[in-house]
Amino acid sequence: MPVSRTAGVWSLERAGANGTHMPDAPERKGATSVGSGREVPGSRVDMSPRQSLLRTVTLPSVVLVVVFSIGSALLLAYLLDDVHDDGADERATRTAALVRERLLGSTSAGHTDIASFVRVVCVSSEHEILVTSTSGRVRWGCGSARAVASPHRGSDGGRIERDGATWWRSVSPVRRAARCSGCHAPESGAEAIGYVIVDVPLAHAELEGRHQLQATVGAGIGLAVALSVVLALLQVLLVTRPLRRLTVAVERIRAGELHVRVPVERDDEIGRLGRSLNEMSASLGRAKEELDRTYRAELAQSEKLAALGQLFTSIAHELKNQLAGITGALRVLASETPAGDPNHPIIHKVLAKTEKMTSTAVTALEFAKPLTPSVGPVDLADLLDRTLFFVERQAGAQGVTVRKRYAKDLSPAEVDEGLMRQVFLNILLNGVQAMPLGGALEVETRAAGEAAVEVRISDQGVGIASEHRDRIFSPFFSTKPTGTGLGLYVARQAVETQRGEIRVESTPGAGTTFVVRLPAFVPHGGGGGVDVAA
Repeated sequence: MPVSRTAGVWSLERAGANGTHMPDAPERKGATSVGSGREVPGSRVDMSPRQSLLRTVTLPSVVLVVVFSIGSALLLAYLLDDVHDDGADERATRTAALVRERLLGSTSAGHTDIASFVRVVCVSSEHEILVTSTSGRVRWGCGSARAVASPHRGSDGGRIERDGATWWRSVSPVRRAARCSGCHAPESGAEAIGYVIVDVPLAHAELEGRHQLQATVGAGIGLAVALSVVLALLQVLLVTRPLRRLTVAVERIRAGELHVRVPVERDDEIGRLGRSLNEMSASLGRAKEELDRTYRAELAQSEKLAALGQLFTSIAHELKNQLAGITGALRVLASETPAGDPNHPIIHKVLAKTEKMTSTAVTALEFAKPLTPSVGPVDLADLLDRTLFFVERQAGAQGVTVRKRYAKDLSPAEVDEGLMRQVFLNILLNGVQAMPLGGALEVETRAAGEAAVEVRISDQGVGIASEHRDRIFSPFFSTKPTGTGLGLYVARQAVETQRGEIRVESTPGAGTTFVVRLPAFVPHGGGGGVDVAA
């Protein structure tokens, strides 16, 4: 492949991360580990990430731990309230049972000691007790508890707010017994003769619950902070630092330091990533060395070919000048030698050879001359018709029929008319020469998308052998005894210089088709052709 000082390999090897030219780095034996603290010129890496892992991983984890701790504390407080309520209800139920037993176990005269019994129970248990009738009238009681209307509905039990404090109230009916019928007149359908109402204070339980809630929330927050610190340290040690070393290594490799290696001490994903990075760096280093060797070899070969080209051009120029003089002299001799002279055919044969040599020298000079096309809009149908004029006589002599299939309303091609005339003439002559026994030469134009047009030139000749198909565009390759091997090479150079493409499709024994794709002309308000550097 041709290599120049601006070729892709050269720019890749000499360009830094920002595309600027860098001097060759000295050869290093061995690998340099990342993280040694030595800063390499041109390899400074910005390690202030726009989105830190501490922000994307650790912070959400901390928030989750805090939320979970606070939620756990609130759930525990709710459960503690239920436990306190159950305990208060149990104590109130036991107290009410004692009062009921005292009432049912005493005589009517003995009811007089119920008041003292209730007061003793209130003092010993800090409960407040009311004994009411079914109509709600208080018979005995202690404390500041007030009577409740219609307590038999059972709507006054449970947690209540009274006198600025929270209480647990239990309402227990006093069932009618046989001994009670003498004093308590029966009521239709009523089984209860009264109610025992017990209020248990919940202030101590609420205070204890608040303390437990504060302790739980404090412990949760402390645990969240501790877990956050542990998570942050683990992330920094196990994730952030290794990834930072890998990032530094990647940046240095991107800057051209292919000797960089990352120390690998782990067997997890990050360790495997480090080993893969080391293998990639080593592979790139080997590829760079191979490219360096290839570049130096091809550069030396290019310089040698350039020198040979200059020598070749000088020789061809001198030969053309000398052959021009010889050809002129032979033409004079040929014109002055009568037809019956035995030297007449010899002079004409020598003249033909010198003219052939002159044509070869001119072609060689044309090959060496750089192409500088001046492109503009060209009607392909008109250009092909004018080019076919030069091959129609030879085609008719060989029995070759020319068939034209031009697309209607085809956009003009944006090409150099003179260069494309040479390209089409070369391809048309090759097609005619490939059919010495006659055949059909088809010339077709068509659109190839919105930005290109195509010209297809097909013959029914012998075709191109598969082993020759990849070499027909190479310089100095020809299968014709009198060919120079430069026609198709120059044609491809001319087409590619004008941003086009040329390819060949051939089947041995069936014919060959050359496809020339060219850019379509797009009006842009300017006039005249546009010079395109070769």
